[in-house]
Amino acid sequence: MTTSTADGTTTTTSGIAYRVQGAADGLPVVALHGTPGSRFSGTPARDALLALGLRVLTYDRPGYGETPGGEARPARELAQDVLDVLDHAGIEGPVGVLAGGGGTPAALALAALHPERVAALTLVWPQAPGAADAGSPGMEQHEWVRGMDEQQRMLHALALQDPVFLRDQLELGLGAHAGADGIVLDLVQVQEPWGVDPADVRCPVDVWWGMDSAVNPAGHAVWLSDRLTGAQVHEHPQEEHQWHVRRLVEVFAQLGERLGAQPLTPQELAAASAAVDTDGCGGGRVGGCACGAGGCGA
Repeated sequence: MTTSTADGTTTTTSGIAYRVQGAADGLPVVALHGTPGSRFSGTPARDALLALGLRVLTYDRPGYGETPGGEARPARELAQDVLDVLDHAGIEGPVGVLAGGGGTPAALALAALHPERVAALTLVWPQAPGAADAGSPGMEQHEWVRGMDEQQRMLHALALQDPVFLRDQLELGLGAHAGADGIVLDLVQVQEPWGVDPADVRCPVDVWWGMDSAVNPAGHAVWLSDRLTGAQVHEHPQEEHQWHVRRLVEVFAQLGERLGAQPLTPQELAAASAAVDTDGCGGGRVGGCACGAGGCGA
C-alpha cells in the first residue's frame, strides 16, 4: 500500500517514508540524513534547491520518523532501501548521493555495489566501519574510537551490550519521537562489518569533514578518503560557526556540478545560502533544515 500526506510525504509498500522537493525537472539527488535526523533534515530550503536545479529525495532511514526500525542490518542491505525508494519515486538511472554521519554505510554500499545507479557521491562528516570481514575492510578498534569523547564511546559500547536499555534511556531523555530506535540501529550497524569495500567505489567522491569533531572523528574521514579512489577532500575546522549550516548549499552545489549543473557565481551561491533555515528541523519560516548531517555535536 502506498500513502501520501499533505506535506508531500509518500510511504512505500515496505513502509519507508520519503519526500521529493526542489526543481521538478532538476538533476536527481537522494540525501541520507545523519544520526539523528529525518526526511526533513539535512537539505537546503526549497528556493535554494530551485536555484541549484536539483530534485532532492529524502527519506526516514529505519527507526526514524515514520519508517519502522527492525533489526540491525549490514550496509549492503541498507543500500537496497535506497533503491526501493528511488524505484518507488520513479527515479531511474544514475543519481547524486549525499550522506551525513549515520547515513554513510548505506550510501557507500549503494555506490560500491550498484555503480549504475550512482553518478557521484558526497559524504559529510562520514563514519567508517568499526569492524572488518572478508572483502569488507574496517578500522582497528583503537583507531576507530580515537578522538571520540567519553559519551560517544559509552553510547557505542552500550548499543552492543544492551540495545533495548539504551533505546529506553534515549526515549526518556529525548522524547518518544526523537528516533531512539534509529539512533541505536546506527550505533550498532556502524560497528559491524559493512559487507562492502570502499575501494570498489568508482564514481566521483567528495568528502566534507571537520578536524575536531568528537562525534564523528576526523580519523574516520581520513580512513575513508584514503580508500576512495580520487576522493576530493573539503576540510574545515569545526569551530567555524555552524559550518555545516553555512556551507550546506555549497555542498549541494558541488554535488550538482558533479552531475552536470552549471556552476553558480559567488553572488548566486551567497543568495541561495541565505535561504537556509538555521532555526531547527524544518521549523524555520523558509522550510529548509541544516541539521542531520552529523558531526555538529548538537
